[in-house]
Amino acid sequence: VLGHDHKLQLDQEASLLKKILLAGRPVGKTAAGYAPCTVKTLVQPTKTELIQELETKIYNVFFYAGHGLPDPDGGSLFLGNELKINGIELAQVLTRTGIKLGVFNACWGAQPAATNHQAIPASSLAEVLIRHGVPAVLGMRDQIADAESYSFIQTFAANLRSRKLIDEAVAAARQELLTLYKFNQPAWTLPVLYLHPDFDGELIKGVDEGVTELPEPAISGIATPVNTAYLRCLGRAKPSLSPGEKTWLLRPGVTRIGRTKDNDIVISELYISKRHAEILCRHTLNETTSMITYYLQDFSTYGTTWYLSPNGWQQILREEVALTSGMQLMFGSSQGDIWEFITEECSKSQD
Repeated sequence: VLGHDHKLQLDQEASLLKKILLAGRPVGKTAAGYAPCTVKTLVQPTKTELIQELETKIYNVFFYAGHGLPDPDGGSLFLGNELKINGIELAQVLTRTGIKLGVFNACWGAQPAATNHQAIPASSLAEVLIRHGVPAVLGMRDQIADAESYSFIQTFAANLRSRKLIDEAVAAARQELLTLYKFNQPAWTLPVLYLHPDFDGELIKGVDEGVTELPEPAISGIATPVNTAYLRCLGRAKPSLSPGEKTWLLRPGVTRIGRTKDNDIVISELYISKRHAEILCRHTLNETTSMITYYLQDFSTYGTTWYLSPNGWQQILREEVALTSGMQLMFGSSQGDIWEFITEECSKSQD
């Protein structure tokens, strides 16, 4: 959305921004290529036109460049010369239409309103949007030059389309500004990101590595193990799981463990990371036997994954450990539940 600002050449600005956002070659859904991108440009729309566009189409990013004024209710965006929408109105529209990220290329987006030279708490546009449920908001804490803005947006958009988390994309774009303009320019300090505490920062779903199930070999004389693996919660003084949900059958490829619902095994405790760990199933083939081995890999924020060895509990951080049947594990806290890894295996030969 290009709003009213006498300093902007709106048509030129719209064309340039669209070119920046569409730069790069989308390659389907592969990890190596950009995610496909569709850009809809509105130049000085009315409030009705803006709301209708958001409510009748599906978007995940709202971008605004233009003029505005700070106020306790999140300020006002100037859509046209006399057309405005305030922060609360915009927040209601963005949350209702499922926008995940709002980007505001305006000098006041991350500035609070003030009275008697005293800042009013939680009054900036970014904070008002976050408090009303918009997952992520990127604003500027001060005026940013056009060249700096374009450099930032180009790098930021490229990282988002490569499926980086929003905070990772912001960090990469700020680093680009620091590289281009060095420490003697404040450009890299101007973008300010706000994230809702319940949002993990994922704008575009990462490419799902998928679960590759190894088919039974069709090679005569090869012994193929029929393997079933489980993760069982043994509990502690205060088990986090109900009695009927204490054993999970592990998937034949990757089993994901974490706090959020997109994991295969969900542990709903605050000390568990959103993506905490994975259990990997790997197949090794030699001349006569197909061997199945399981590994535990830690992805937790603070390395809070443990396994029990003959020398006691061992903590791992972003490491991979081979699992054996009967091995005990802990996730998130040394005071949490104890889990047991179990395998049941027999073998058969294909003739």
